[in-house]
Amino acid sequence: METNSQIKNNLKKLRLHAVLENIEQRTKDAIDTHMSYIDYLLILMQDEVDRREQNRKKLAIKKAMLGRYKRITDFDFNFNPHINRQKIMNLLSCTFISKSENVIFEGPTGVGKTFLSKAIAHEACCRGYKVLFTRTEKMLDTIYSGKADGSYQKKLNMYIKPDILVLDDWGMTAFTNQYLNILNEIISERYENGSIIITSNRPIENWDELFSEPVISSALIDRLFHNSHIMKIPGKSYRRRLK
Repeated sequence: METNSQIKNNLKKLRLHAVLENIEQRTKDAIDTHMSYIDYLLILMQDEVDRREQNRKKLAIKKAMLGRYKRITDFDFNFNPHINRQKIMNLLSCTFISKSENVIFEGPTGVGKTFLSKAIAHEACCRGYKVLFTRTEKMLDTIYSGKADGSYQKKLNMYIKPDILVLDDWGMTAFTNQYLNILNEIISERYENGSIIITSNRPIENWDELFSEPVISSALIDRLFHNSHIMKIPGKSYRRRLK
């Protein structure tokens, strides 16, 4: 009993919580099946590795600020045949991230743009990528507020550094000159250094209406569209499919 107590105390000190939780059952199984010492040790270590990996995923998803999300297995592709299922599955492989490519979802309200972008972001978190999800206007408000308290660069870097930056509700209203400069800085810094996923209700052909500075907007859009996966999703609202 003293030995068992000592082992458990040591496991607590080493923060091997999965081993501590499972050791009694694993020991019983090892005795019952005449398991070798090395296999017994391997199973205990795998318990700990699995627990830590699960915790890493949970933390990554929390830091990504995905809010309410669903996995791709919850998406009903049969509802809208215009959505290229194979292309979505290719994006879920996350190879576009290693190439610093962008993804643009364009379509009317409710067709599943945010659902799909969050599903891809969730998969990226699980694969070890750093992700940040935000509404476009909220991001610009946050960064711009940094000019008042000296935190501008720190807040800007928060949106430059992730492997994937998801900008939801792009172009709901035209960008002011101040916000256009911030947006240009983010996209310029991330160009070929990180991926961006954009969801927008506004047709891509009309994006020039969002910008008051033609020179800046031309460079910005060119960088966004270079090596981008553009998915236009027509159709009725996915959210209302059950009504």
